[in-house]
Amino acid sequence: MSKLHSIKSIQHENDHIIISFVNDWYQEDIKTLNPLILSTVEGYQIKEHTLGADRETIRFTWQTTEFLLNFDYYSQSCWIDAHDVKSQTSMLTLYRQIKIYV
Repeated sequence: MSKLHSIKSIQHENDHIIISFVNDWYQEDIKTLNPLILSTVEGYQIKEHTLGADRETIRFTWQTTEFLLNFDYYSQSCWIDAHDVKSQTSMLTLYRQIKIYV
């Protein structure tokens, strides 16, 4: 896998997980970046994939909770939000699961 598709860092800040990549990426790279992140989350299931002009959001479930994996091409941002209050309580556990593989 090229360095373009490598995770540089992952941080847990307040109620988000922020992911940055080694190099800048394009919106068409999201189809490669998405599985790079989610492959670290054992047992996830994609529920919805929303495509926008410069943003994509993947709603997924993991351990009976729901999260939103967001990509914003123009700001080069990638982050995970909890879908609801119940999921917020699992955010730190999800972060630790992803962080193991980075």
